[in-house]
Amino acid sequence: MKDKSHQCAECGKDMQLRGYKNVEQVGRFTVTDATGMAWQCEACGEADITIDALAGYERRAAALVLRDAPDVNGAVVKYARKAIGMKQTELAERIGCQAETLSRYETDSLPVPRNMRLAIVAILDGVERVGGVDAYREQGHDKNANTFDVSLPRQACA
Repeated sequence: MKDKSHQCAECGKDMQLRGYKNVEQVGRFTVTDATGMAWQCEACGEADITIDALAGYERRAAALVLRDAPDVNGAVVKYARKAIGMKQTELAERIGCQAETLSRYETDSLPVPRNMRLAIVAILDGVERVGGVDAYREQGHDKNANTFDVSLPRQACA
């Protein structure tokens, strides 16, 4: 009997484990991540990827843009928050700002300062490192862990 998990759900053909390229749209930025592997169908091109793997691609893409883009708009902050799986109030508490301030970042009413961007990256990286939001919370990173301290080099603050 053939292993059903390696057969294409679309066409029923066998799938092969191959390098996979995921493309995420993070605000106005397109992030291509070709570091993963996925079961792929040669016949129809369908790829079999877990929800956890997709969530990981989203978190890594958001962290990359927040860390490396010269300027970030509110759509990127909102994307990152959703990739983490937090409400505005929860993320605001963790990065040490008011929920109203986070809302203003997300709606482009206020520019997103670099220290806030890096605080969100720290959370994204922490969630990614432990294997997802549920594992992150199980390890004691719940709402009682109020803030993350992110130190910036002096020239970055200027």
